[in-house]
Amino acid sequence: MLGFCRIRGFKPALADGSRSPTMTGPDDYLEKLVKMIPAEVVGLYLVGSGIIPAVERLWLLVWTAFCFIAVFVIRARTTSDPSNQKGAQWGAVLVSAVAFVIWVYSMGGPFKEYMGARYHAFLGSLLVLAWTFAVPLIYTPND
Repeated sequence: MLGFCRIRGFKPALADGSRSPTMTGPDDYLEKLVKMIPAEVVGLYLVGSGIIPAVERLWLLVWTAFCFIAVFVIRARTTSDPSNQKGAQWGAVLVSAVAFVIWVYSMGGPFKEYMGARYHAFLGSLLVLAWTFAVPLIYTPND
């Protein structure tokens, strides 16, 4: 595929209650889900965007871009392992970056300000639901 992740098919629990080899259990799913949400940058974004006055549309856009770059920096550093000389897991970084953009869209942010009537809040909510449900099922970082 793209060289930075493996795509695995989802198989439900077997009749005897055991999990298929492609999904090791709810803990595996939840661990992937938590790792893909850039919570530290989401918090940073919320505080910063709350400080920016509503009339300062350009500063909201600048702040969003800064936080988007911060997702890349933070995730690249936290997914690399200097002791083993492994670089960043760029698939995980990309997943987090997309999650951040979807999350900002769902909150409105600069999308609401610049898209006007073309902005649909319900679409952001549906994207959040779909992304957070599907990605942990199909994305497996390279170790």
